[in-house]
Amino acid sequence: MQAPRSEVWAVLADYPNIADWNDGITKSYATSEATEGVGAKRHCDLAPVGTLEETIQEWQPEERLVISIDETSRLPIKRGWMTFTMAEAGESTSYAMNYEYEPKGGPLGAIFGSVIDGRLRKGFAGFMDQLEAAARDRAPT
Repeated sequence: MQAPRSEVWAVLADYPNIADWNDGITKSYATSEATEGVGAKRHCDLAPVGTLEETIQEWQPEERLVISIDETSRLPIKRGWMTFTMAEAGESTSYAMNYEYEPKGGPLGAIFGSVIDGRLRKGFAGFMDQLEAAARDRAPT
């Protein structure tokens, strides 16, 4: 990612405001008193439909962030986990994003796993591009 790690983290750490830079989310806001760190919660309205209720499970500034998806509506996913890891790479950031989920519908839902995986891969590629753009916009010139 062509942005400093500190700026990538700053974007991710502005946890309740993901809708400010992610066009896959139409509205987001904190649902807990905490807005950062372990236990902070947020609500996200997704484009075109669906909602997520998420909680930060792990918070290691500029290194690792783990978010659980605790509840969804109008999505084929029951719950999930996203792990972001990052490392300094000069003026850039090397990163990895891992995602695990439990489909709704039990064994029948699992049959559609490859369809869900394809959509998630496409969505997360766009997510990472938008994260990079937001971090670059924050970086000093």
